[in-house]
Amino acid sequence: MGSPFEAAVAAARELGLAVSDPVVLRDRSNLLIHLRPAPVVARVATATAVARPGGEGIVRELAVAGALAAAGAAVVAPSALLPPGPHRRGGFALSFWEWIEPRPGPVDAFVAGARLRECHEALAAANIAGLEEWGALREAEALVAGLGDEHGLDPADVELLRATGEREVTRATGLGLPLQPVHGDAHLRNVLTGADGPLWNDWEDSFRGPRGWDLACFFATLPPFDTQDPALAGQAYRGYGEPLHADVLRALVGARRFQMLAWGAAWARDRDPAEREWFATRMAALRERNAAR
Repeated sequence: MGSPFEAAVAAARELGLAVSDPVVLRDRSNLLIHLRPAPVVARVATATAVARPGGEGIVRELAVAGALAAAGAAVVAPSALLPPGPHRRGGFALSFWEWIEPRPGPVDAFVAGARLRECHEALAAANIAGLEEWGALREAEALVAGLGDEHGLDPADVELLRATGEREVTRATGLGLPLQPVHGDAHLRNVLTGADGPLWNDWEDSFRGPRGWDLACFFATLPPFDTQDPALAGQAYRGYGEPLHADVLRALVGARRFQMLAWGAAWARDRDPAEREWFATRMAALRERNAAR
């Protein structure tokens, strides 16, 4: 098996794309490569393959983003120059996307929030098969259930994660909120700013859930849990223009943070030191909160 970089470049060339100067844009949960000089980005499932070895996330992402692009929503669209996928090459699942020339400066969070609502409205009218109800939480529960000795975690921490998941999932799913396709990972780092303003990107975590889940994503990454600027989160929330009851938002933020911890646990041994430190710090905080109950 070669590298994911080699797999993406080879797959594009086999499809007839001239690729002479490919460059890595990002290498975290997925590997993103600009296949220069073409206006095409390859997206290779790498770390996410822990839970999605068959490329399920790519199938979801192409279906949802494709439907939104067809509806004229503000999203990064699947490539029109190559069959977008999903493709398999060298043991890797990958897809091809439109290249967006980034504009400098911070994202306009207010507009991003407004455009997320437009995406939600388009998704409510779309007919997209294969999205599981509360899929993000079901996947997180499965990740925790699959934790073993190879993950290097204290068994007490695994049990704490399991109990936390049971509590937070029950709380969120018991709210009785209407469900529809949602982004699933709608933090502002998943927004690109192009010539026409903010575009929502990275739809692989889409599932059937409440719209409020995506709003909770704005706030779940606030300090001390993560590093999202509170002012930007507030701007995005106001831009969306449909506030949630405080108790509903609190419940959804709790469920979202459980999901983030579940992924952190699954990746704990294989990520870089900064990612491992992030997980260790959040688990320590969870232990403290649990002891105070």
